[in-house]
Amino acid sequence: MNPDISIIMPLYNAKKYLKLAIDSILNQTHRNIEVVVVDDCSTDGSLELCRELYGHDERVRILQQPQNMGPGEARNTGIRNARGKYIAFADSDDEILPDTLSKLFDLAEKYNADVVHSTHSIFTIPDENGVMSLEMLPSGADDENTLIVPVLMDQNVPKEITLLDGDRSQRFENWLKHNYNWVLWTKLFRRSFLESHAISFGKMKMAEDMIFCLECLMQAENYLIMPGGGYIYRSTDSLSRGSKSPDNTVKYLRAQLQITAHMKARLEGIDFFRKTPQKITTAIDFVLSDLEMGFIRPAYQSLGEAAMRSGKALSAFFTENFGELTPYVEFLFYQLHNEYPDVIDYMGKLNSNPSFWRKIRAKLVAAKRAGVVITDIRELFADGDVSSLFQG
Repeated sequence: MNPDISIIMPLYNAKKYLKLAIDSILNQTHRNIEVVVVDDCSTDGSLELCRELYGHDERVRILQQPQNMGPGEARNTGIRNARGKYIAFADSDDEILPDTLSKLFDLAEKYNADVVHSTHSIFTIPDENGVMSLEMLPSGADDENTLIVPVLMDQNVPKEITLLDGDRSQRFENWLKHNYNWVLWTKLFRRSFLESHAISFGKMKMAEDMIFCLECLMQAENYLIMPGGGYIYRSTDSLSRGSKSPDNTVKYLRAQLQITAHMKARLEGIDFFRKTPQKITTAIDFVLSDLEMGFIRPAYQSLGEAAMRSGKALSAFFTENFGELTPYVEFLFYQLHNEYPDVIDYMGKLNSNPSFWRKIRAKLVAAKRAGVVITDIRELFADGDVSSLFQG
């Protein structure tokens, strides 16, 4: 008998957390599952450890990419090889609370859902020594000192189980307002739905999940919102992606070019965007802006123009992609970034500022004890620290 759910897990150099991640899936209360681990040519012994621990477990299938191709392509391999009726995604350094898949599966079956979308995630934060907490969230914990912080991922969305109507224009507007989170791991997807619409991941190594989830939101007939969620996110990948250097800035700019081409090709195949082609530009601008505000601008304001120019990486990128227009493009890039107002380094705070997240945690605990329900994530940032990120 085929499994009810295939959980696809890209694996790349996550040896430290691998057992925690896979065990949290195997310990789910819903037992009829498979874990499809797709190794993307790890170099730290992750693949060998996975084979040692789970090579004889029939619920764990271990695949290997022919070369390092990024998480999107690893997930595509997982989708092609999945046997489950539904597909979920997990990263190899995260964990899932035990009843999470059971809740998602039961709702998918009850409502015949193409996608079940949970509204919450749980974020782990580093302690003062930069060490990620390895403990699972205790049931009902409300201790201000816990290092696992629940963060609301959706704003202004239904607070009860809700099947979205067919108004794609409204879905798109809600997506633009950050009302629907775009992360993979809060969702369950019907495999036949993904296959019938040929929904897959692009080859870029950033925002591929954001675009995948947008396609699902706009293509699904039965899209179900489930308040709550049980995915525990450990931001180890963002620690490296968020580091500030000219070389990393080139990666972000290269990703923007790839995203532009990929989104244009994919969105033109969706009825809503085909009928309103100007919305394709709106969607592309939205994703590019997220990379700009989250990675490029914080790096520029931290390093400055001199440091950006000194490594020659940016100049080589502009020459490669813009040829004789390079002097003009470089002028615009440096001129605009010198004039932009500073932004809050949200990724930096997420990854390396425990006191910031303890303050947010304290607000959540105080609200819970006072019987106050926080319905908008912006309420948590009322002091202005990062509220500008959530406006609009």
